[in-house]
Amino acid sequence: MAMTQLEEWLKKGRSLADEMAQQKIPSKKKKTRPGNVFWRDKDVNGKLIPKRKRVHSHSAPGLRSSTRREPENPPVDQNDGPNLEYHLQQLSGLIDSLTSSETTPEVPNLWKKGSCSCKSNFKMPGHFYLTACLETMLDGFFKPIPPTQFVYVNECGQYELQQQVCLLPIPMPTSICSCSGSTLDVSHGKQVVLITFNGPYKLHLPAAECLTCHVKWMPKMQELVAYRFWPATTSCQTLYTFDVLRSFEQTKICSPAFSQQAFLRMLEHRAVQSGREGTICCDTFHRSFREFMHCTYKKIKCAWKSHLFVPPALQKCLLCLLTETANNSRFQSHQMTEETPLFEGSFFGQGQGCGCFVDSVRSQMPKSGSSLCGTASFKAGKETSKKSRSKIDEEGLEVAVCRHGFLLRALNHYRGEIFAYPLLLQKEVSSISKVTFFCTDIACKYWPYLEKMAQKLPELQPLTAMRPFLSVMHAKAHTGKCEVKWGGRSQTGAGNTIGEEVEQVNSFLSRAALTTKYMSKAARTDMLTILAIGWNRRKADGLHKALASRYIKANEREATEQHSLEALKTENNLSNDTVAQWLCDVKQWAETEHTPYQSTQEQLQQDIESMVFSFRRKKHNLYRDSDSNRSRQTTRRGLSKLKIKLKEAVDSYNGMVSEEDKIDPEEACNLSANFHLPWERRGEHVGLRLKRQLFDQVMLVSRLQEEKEILLQEMMQHCRFLRKCIDKLNVQITQMSQALSNNEYPEELTLQASQGLHCCLMRKSYILKQLLQEVTGKYKHVATNTFVWSEEEQDDYGSEYSDLDSASDSD
Repeated sequence: MAMTQLEEWLKKGRSLADEMAQQKIPSKKKKTRPGNVFWRDKDVNGKLIPKRKRVHSHSAPGLRSSTRREPENPPVDQNDGPNLEYHLQQLSGLIDSLTSSETTPEVPNLWKKGSCSCKSNFKMPGHFYLTACLETMLDGFFKPIPPTQFVYVNECGQYELQQQVCLLPIPMPTSICSCSGSTLDVSHGKQVVLITFNGPYKLHLPAAECLTCHVKWMPKMQELVAYRFWPATTSCQTLYTFDVLRSFEQTKICSPAFSQQAFLRMLEHRAVQSGREGTICCDTFHRSFREFMHCTYKKIKCAWKSHLFVPPALQKCLLCLLTETANNSRFQSHQMTEETPLFEGSFFGQGQGCGCFVDSVRSQMPKSGSSLCGTASFKAGKETSKKSRSKIDEEGLEVAVCRHGFLLRALNHYRGEIFAYPLLLQKEVSSISKVTFFCTDIACKYWPYLEKMAQKLPELQPLTAMRPFLSVMHAKAHTGKCEVKWGGRSQTGAGNTIGEEVEQVNSFLSRAALTTKYMSKAARTDMLTILAIGWNRRKADGLHKALASRYIKANEREATEQHSLEALKTENNLSNDTVAQWLCDVKQWAETEHTPYQSTQEQLQQDIESMVFSFRRKKHNLYRDSDSNRSRQTTRRGLSKLKIKLKEAVDSYNGMVSEEDKIDPEEACNLSANFHLPWERRGEHVGLRLKRQLFDQVMLVSRLQEEKEILLQEMMQHCRFLRKCIDKLNVQITQMSQALSNNEYPEELTLQASQGLHCCLMRKSYILKQLLQEVTGKYKHVATNTFVWSEEEQDDYGSEYSDLDSASDSD
């Protein structure tokens, strides 16, 4: 009974299962989960190709939202210059026109055939790069093996070293004669010494001989230069790679005091570490380096026709600065050979004509003027000077730079610091550039001297069209009247130029004096010119960054100083008429000449007030402007002399007034915090200190407003200059391409020289196009108020002028 029921249940279960199997919906296919392995794409060199562009700290400004940003439409201040908005619109329009698409003429590749002839087997051997791998186990220790030796197994099964001949890595020509189907017998020629960054190598020049006609071939000098080997002599016994000469150039520019002998000893040490021996001649290297740099300068100048690579865009807004580099002298005992400098006339002024000019000037000015300005004595403020008795030939260097630090001209002087040398340098600079201001540390003494000489020598009359400029920081050592009359803050149109930019150049060239004082005249001239060219090239590469950063800083500081000026007006309840009157009073006070004996009471009051202000200011800045006890001692001696004069003036004043109006001499000299002059306590008139404070603040705001306009003009001139150079180069490239296609070239050049010049023009055009793209991108953010600082620019250009500004305004 139970079995029968069980079988019925099983049958019903099977039939139900069959029905469900027929009605079953097919399940979806289960998806395979992706693995954790990702395949990266690689290029032909085996390097990974990034999937997305990385964002660096030096990315294009304006793309980061977390950085500081100016408002898009900043409010225009009433005190802004009337041309500022106009200059901004002009700059923006100029950038838009330059960034528009342009058509570049197609230029045939003239060097394609020559580049294809370089076979892959003629590469630089591994000995020139992998010095660490040239070691083997000999005599129980690792021993470096020079490339002129190799390891072989002798008859006894021992490893030994065997000498071998190494050829200079130069491609062999396919044919050296007109024989068809002839074979070449390749052998080694004369021995040469190749000096690379890993030291000297003893190699042989490759030689080939045709087995049919026995014509021989060896590489010539132009072929060695084409493969970047610079021969030291015409016999080509010593060769230098371009990398060694370029490395020494960059080393000297980064560290002018670096010794050439130390550089060569380093190369010799690298050779010894690799198992090679050999010494490098210092004189031969120095002469080859000068010749290499002179040829490079001439090659670049074919496409960049400007004075020492100074952009002519700055000539309309140029400020000429002069100083003396006392530490750049040269000993007479190191005369060596009287050779002519390779860079003669490029950076240094006339040599033989300098002595004739000095004699002619001194004959017109027989009397020597005073070098005193108040209580300060300036060594440079002399009209005559005796020749030094020390065993030196050139006693120093006089340089002229623009307001952005570009070196313009230099002059050797042999009689210390006299007015004749800056006068000659001013004359030479005016012939190559349009100079607006002439800045020097003793402008109050030099400019009257120039006006006297211009009356006696008519050829110096054009120099008086310039305007004198006393550097802001050096003006603090002069009297207060001299600072107001000649100082840079008081010169309309000078902008925020400090006048101390030349000290950066002074520091750069003074470091080179450790090595140049032992050179000959020609070698010293060439080395200083090479350093000047490297300095100007570095300045030109970062000019757009410097202009943009200076504009942003001037804009920020102008707003801060304008707020301080308004606060000063509000604190003293000053109206615009009162401000104008006080400015006029300060200028009138500066124009009045000082006489040693004042008679009236009013004149004595002005004298005492001026001396008290000067004494208070110098005492306040004693530890700010001086960083050594020696310089502070000089300032203290000046304060002592000023204190004596102040006591004499106070005694004369006390003899004219009543007992109530007398001044205590001790309090006047100690300058306590509660000390006030009698007429200041009575409120008869405002003291000079408050008027000078207002005058300095108004002048500072005015100069900052001018600085913004000047910088915008320089930005536009920079863009136009680059665009003009590119257009000229494109015209020259097109003309030369057509001439070469017709087998025509200048008579003074060969075919290879014409092709090389064409290559240089194309390379310079490419570099300028890349620079113009970067410049317009930087200036566009300035014109649209979207400029942001990157970390590199903040370190390199953001703080370049902040130290000078803070030092010049520390009153």
